[in-house]
Amino acid sequence: MVSVPYLSIPAFQNMRFIVAAVSTRIGGVSQNPYYSLDLGYHVDDAHESVAENRRRFCSKLAIEVGSLVISQQVHGNTTTVIDDSHRGRGAYGHEDAISGADAMITGSRGIALAVLTADCVPVMVVDPVRKAIGIAHAGWRGALRMIAARTVLKMRDTFGTQPADCLVALGPSIGPCCYKAGEDVISQFQRAFGPAICVAKDRLDLQLAVQLQLAGEGVEKSNISSSRLCTACNRDIFYSYRAEGGPTGRMMSVITII
Repeated sequence: MVSVPYLSIPAFQNMRFIVAAVSTRIGGVSQNPYYSLDLGYHVDDAHESVAENRRRFCSKLAIEVGSLVISQQVHGNTTTVIDDSHRGRGAYGHEDAISGADAMITGSRGIALAVLTADCVPVMVVDPVRKAIGIAHAGWRGALRMIAARTVLKMRDTFGTQPADCLVALGPSIGPCCYKAGEDVISQFQRAFGPAICVAKDRLDLQLAVQLQLAGEGVEKSNISSSRLCTACNRDIFYSYRAEGGPTGRMMSVITII
């Protein structure tokens, strides 16, 4: 049996109605520069390699590839409500993925919401009271546009979710140790989140930005967990678009109600 390591989500482990995980780059069939478990159809990897990689990853989680719903991720602030009619969108190719959205929410069982990342912050949200979930892709543009906060607010408006009930997990992303940003970007983040958002003159803490915006909408700080694993520091395990300086693969973060 092929070994396909993945990161489980400790914050959700006591929730028996949830399956959630983040892939690594290990255990797939893709060749360089996508070596090895590339899960993104949109990065010019061989289609058959990505298909096999998705089959392996989903099999490891005991979910069906056809249950995946993936968006095209445009670094915006739109959150889409997903139901059974969307099942399989983006599962077997990029062209039919949900367009114009960087976050999705659902209360439907058996739908696996997924985002693809290679430095951006994957944000997974669970409302254990109303049995609803959400997922978001937060790069620097999405973080400035409050995509994580908007995800929780959309859950509130759609399912009656109370932010204080939510548990949120942030997957691996580029850390402030490695994330250099220009002065214009830094200044925008400091205006939005305060000076603490930068650990040095040109280093940006994306995960802190996500945490602050969630807390600002009423998510308890103690309910927000982070792996704090830097994708750029750990290229043997993760993909990093910035650190690899060219074409690379994508990890998948996935969450589903079973």
